[in-house]
Amino acid sequence: MLIKIRLEIGFLLVLNQVDALWSIGAPTPGAKSGLRSTGNVVADLWDGKDGPRIKQICEKCADEVIYEDLSLGTVHGADAVEELLRKKFPRGSRLFIERIASGDEISGGFTWHRGDENTIGLRGTLFAQMNENDELVYVREASEPLFKPGELTEKLLKAATKNIQKEIKIPTFQPAKPTTASGIVEYLWKEAYPKGATTEIALDFFDENIIYEDFNYPQPILGKSNLATFLDAFDIPGIEFFPLRISQGGGDACVFTWEVRVNGAQGPQGISFYQISKSTKKISYVRDIPASAPAPLQRIAAVLNPKLRVFSSPDVNTSAAVAPPPPP
Repeated sequence: MLIKIRLEIGFLLVLNQVDALWSIGAPTPGAKSGLRSTGNVVADLWDGKDGPRIKQICEKCADEVIYEDLSLGTVHGADAVEELLRKKFPRGSRLFIERIASGDEISGGFTWHRGDENTIGLRGTLFAQMNENDELVYVREASEPLFKPGELTEKLLKAATKNIQKEIKIPTFQPAKPTTASGIVEYLWKEAYPKGATTEIALDFFDENIIYEDFNYPQPILGKSNLATFLDAFDIPGIEFFPLRISQGGGDACVFTWEVRVNGAQGPQGISFYQISKSTKKISYVRDIPASAPAPLQRIAAVLNPKLRVFSSPDVNTSAAVAPPPPP
């Protein structure tokens, strides 16, 4: 009997230890200290049923936090972030998370749209970076311009660089086949393009059924052949694209910030979200958003329709404004 009691006590102790291990939770892949990935953390903070959880967001901010809203400007410090967010999100304003770039314990982000269960409002993307203390130190957020210039964008850039001769580069890039979203972004924009890769080389990293949302245009670019035409049109001498901060983590999505230089001078800032197909390991979805500040149309829309911040809102069930998830 004594042996039986001891065995039962030992078994209970083992069960308690297992329960304790489960309660701790497994570390996020790629995380050094078991912290949750940044993309999932910030998605939870911004995805409240009554709008972003502003109090919790500000409690998460480091003293030196920088918040860049590419439509409204840049603020510094948690108090300024709170003031900005309360202006942007009156009570009842919902932000729906569409796609998440989980990233790692340092950086990540998501795409979003304002609205409710029936309507789609303003759309955008957010990039966030955290420090070693699990505090937000940097956020860049961009939302679509309400006036979309479309092909006028291409014409303006070509006019600005009409006296620039196209440089003939001898290709020096190293061939590679990255299969993660962040790996493809790093390779395309830090290795291939800067070292002479052509559009044809870049297109090899895009899925045949690519959905490419460039918010300078009213409709997404669908399919690889249409994307090839689009990329060729923007192969303009004097226009250089520089990634600034890139989320890591090795997952199927990546969010990153960037700037364009025109004739060597600093040009538009922006943010992009890339997602790869799980089956092809190629880019199946892109959202590009350039800075729209100053944004007078957005300010007028904010006054007339503070929750959605657009002049008219399509129905969720009938609109193609939010691209469907990529094929598995």
